[in-house]
Amino acid sequence: MADVVFYLHKVYPDGKRDDLSLKDFVRALKLIKSRFKFVPLEALFEERDTEPRAVITFDDGYADNFVYAYPVLKRFGIPAHLFITADRIASGGVRKNLSDYWEGKVSFGELHKPLSMFESHTAYLKDDRRDYLTWEELSLMGDVFTFGSHGLRHLREPVSSEVTDFYDGNNFHWEYLLFGEPEVGIPRFRTRSSLSSPLFKVNREVVDFCLSFPKSGNWKEELRREIYRQFKNLGNPETEEEAKKRIEEELMESKRLIEERLGVEVTTFSWPFGHFSELSERVASSFFSYIFTTKRGVINENSFPYRLPRVPLGKDIFTIVGRILTFSTPLFSLYKLFKKEKTI
Repeated sequence: MADVVFYLHKVYPDGKRDDLSLKDFVRALKLIKSRFKFVPLEALFEERDTEPRAVITFDDGYADNFVYAYPVLKRFGIPAHLFITADRIASGGVRKNLSDYWEGKVSFGELHKPLSMFESHTAYLKDDRRDYLTWEELSLMGDVFTFGSHGLRHLREPVSSEVTDFYDGNNFHWEYLLFGEPEVGIPRFRTRSSLSSPLFKVNREVVDFCLSFPKSGNWKEELRREIYRQFKNLGNPETEEEAKKRIEEELMESKRLIEERLGVEVTTFSWPFGHFSELSERVASSFFSYIFTTKRGVINENSFPYRLPRVPLGKDIFTIVGRILTFSTPLFSLYKLFKKEKTI
């Protein structure tokens, strides 16, 4: 019998932005429960069952997972799994959550107001972790959640000398913060997850040249041409050995932090942004027993443990219904045929 691992990131108290509202999260759990048996993640690999099974997983470690999702899951008796971005977790006590609201200890409006994922990434790069969980909250969540690693920092970094844009004051993206506070002229390079492959280390003088370049007329195109004229090399690519060592160190540190702070054994991992390579997969498979991707599919006895599929739950109830129907019926065979089994 095939099993499905669903994933999401955040649960918002009201409107939908880049993930589920609280109302739709509750609806989703009820819909999944009508077609699947909820189980802890590792039960998929340790136990056999004739019923279709489902697992709920979260990525990153946002505060709303404790404030909104955890009390709902606990009330319904549904286990879940959280892939933690370890460096984004801080020590900061325990916030009030839905359980406190249900008991009349706090008003709904006093509960944590989540940032969007974009805002959370930006805040983290400014050393602001207020939208992430604390280690104290994670410890309390252990009666519902099991825990895995999602790396240490969850960054996208340059992987080539290809300049894709420049900051013009209106096109902010958190990747500009990799070079410091955003100033007009800062370049943006082609990026991927820092855990996927060798990085491209941009020379600081290239960034400084971009900042000092006159910003008038069609300055972006002129600057793009000029930096390739002025600099023989915009930076230096990592060797495969350097990348291997860096990825090893990050995965070891993420695993160590979670195990020491929560007193658990970490055997699972999911790729930030879904990005990985043969190199990073080899490294990760030496630390973790089960590795998850963002390729959609079901898990069965033939699934490769280092390239396991997951299904995004969706951002609205109509998408959720479609995903549940697709992955709980023979429709999945048609889905694979249509997509030709490509990662989407």
